[in-house]
Amino acid sequence: MPIKMNYTTLKHKIQKMVFCGVVIFLINLCFSYLFPVLPISELGPASALPPVFGLLFGPWGALGSAVGYLGADVLSGEPPEIYLMYFFVQFLYGYIPYKLWYLLGRDKTISPPSLDNVGNLTKFVVIMFVNAVVMAGFLGLLLDGLGLYELVSLTTVIFALNNFDFSIMFGTLVVIGANYYRISMIKPNISGKTRVPLRLYDSVAVVALVTGVINVLYSFYSGPNIYSLAAGTLAYSLALIYISKPVTRNILVKKGQIRVSFTERLILVFIIIGAIITGVSAILAFSTIPFVQGAEIKFWELVYLHTTLILSIFYLSVIVLLGYIEKTITIPIESLSDIVNNYVSDSDGMGDSARIIARCQEYASCETEVGILAHSFQNMIQELEVYLENLKKVTSEKEKINTELNVARKIQADMLPKISTLGVRDEFGIYATNLPAREVGGDFYDFFMVDDNHLAVVIGDVSGKGVPAALFMVIAKTMIKNQAQLGKTPEEVFITVNNQLVEGNDENMFVTAWMGILDTSTGKFTYVNAGHNPPLLKHGSGDYQWLKSKPGFILGGLDDTQYTQGEIQMEPGDRVYLYTDGVTEAIDSDEELFGEGRLLEAVNSYQGPGLKEMCSHILGRMDGFVEGQEQFDDITMLVLEFKEKTAR
Repeated sequence: MPIKMNYTTLKHKIQKMVFCGVVIFLINLCFSYLFPVLPISELGPASALPPVFGLLFGPWGALGSAVGYLGADVLSGEPPEIYLMYFFVQFLYGYIPYKLWYLLGRDKTISPPSLDNVGNLTKFVVIMFVNAVVMAGFLGLLLDGLGLYELVSLTTVIFALNNFDFSIMFGTLVVIGANYYRISMIKPNISGKTRVPLRLYDSVAVVALVTGVINVLYSFYSGPNIYSLAAGTLAYSLALIYISKPVTRNILVKKGQIRVSFTERLILVFIIIGAIITGVSAILAFSTIPFVQGAEIKFWELVYLHTTLILSIFYLSVIVLLGYIEKTITIPIESLSDIVNNYVSDSDGMGDSARIIARCQEYASCETEVGILAHSFQNMIQELEVYLENLKKVTSEKEKINTELNVARKIQADMLPKISTLGVRDEFGIYATNLPAREVGGDFYDFFMVDDNHLAVVIGDVSGKGVPAALFMVIAKTMIKNQAQLGKTPEEVFITVNNQLVEGNDENMFVTAWMGILDTSTGKFTYVNAGHNPPLLKHGSGDYQWLKSKPGFILGGLDDTQYTQGEIQMEPGDRVYLYTDGVTEAIDSDEELFGEGRLLEAVNSYQGPGLKEMCSHILGRMDGFVEGQEQFDDITMLVLEFKEKTAR
């Protein structure tokens, strides 16, 4: 696996080198006839690419650029000593910016080449200026050694100005485009430990700089000689030692959803404007400066001096302006954007609001729109913290209430009777179910033996829902059972319970109820209705029919209310189905009620013997009708089947 990975990496590097070489060769070939100023090389926009390719692709980009220039020089018929020397110069011309980018700076971390802030733009301009001057001087030194040109000459100046101008005009655009399209860059290896102290490299750079400046001044006044050649050789040898300095700082990887930041867009706009202004100025200078035959070098020097002056003034102004904009607008906006993004995306970061508020305070004092934005966000965080704190309290209280409601629901469910409490009874069968719409509900059912031969069944529905209905339900259920166990008739039970519920009922709550008492020895079934839904009765093998009974008034409404008692004779196999309005008033997505008609059809469609299965069948019909709609009312059912008569 490591061998495969190394092969893939090497393949990508070679591809980048070939790409750089082909581009340099083609562009240099096109401009070779447009700028025939010097017999050893062609000046033009192609000189902007080697430093940029070196920045992006390191030594592979620099090597590809040198190979491209070599091919163009060989094709143009240059002598070997010229194009081989120029190959070495072009490699350094592309490699030096790459090393300087990762070596210059005081921070412990550094980002790959980009122009996303004014600091990086300034750094780029400085590196391109240093690279242009150093490489023009180095080329002048080599040409001086060959006896072609002097170190300090117009030729050297033209080389320096040409390289600087085009590197700034077009190199900046290439760097921004590479970052926009996320082109993979080649970065130097990070050295953890170095054998030679890093300060020694810096000292070597200082000595090289001082030696080079002294040599230029000396050559300017005394002319080229063996001493200036030796000094120049020493200066550039020391410079080569400095660029071999290992990189020890960590390299950051640009992350984020934004391809080009707001600052980078501003820089791009000014760069395009600068390139247009500089290009127009160069054309005007080329057209207006008098051209004297035999003084081509002097002509191009004036053209490049004019172009460089315009370019330098523009970029100095732009850097100052962008620095002000970055300090007052873009950096605060980008910082606030990061703060908001981190605050929103990191739930844990919400607890560290004091630090975020402090960061907002840095910009909130500014009397600008940015200050207003920072102040507003600061207030929002503070208010949100208060809201979250209140929400925690409310959530905690709600969880406590939910816990208590779950306990209440269990207690309420335990209050409903179990079939097992009746013991083994052959004379009847019974089943009941209760599904509250909330944690607790107001529906209830009850069944109990009044004596050995009398079974009481009750179903009721309290007005309202939730805890109040549940409390009123407990009271009503308890009263009904207590009165029935005294041996009273259903009519007498409801009259007494109604008067008891009316007393102290300031909330005006009420309950609809239906009660019946079955004499298991005779099959006589006595019942009473207090405003409740009529039950369904089935005789033998026939269908269920509505049990006609006069509905009385609700329990808990008016005192001294009279109720009418009814009576039927049940035979073995007869059934009574009781329910609450949560069954018939279930609604579907079109807000249509399940209704009594669908209930009657569902009850009659079940032909099985099981009472539990009968209730499940009806609930299934209801679920198919509502199609997932939320249950809004309690659902309660009770089925009683009379099986056989027993002796007294």
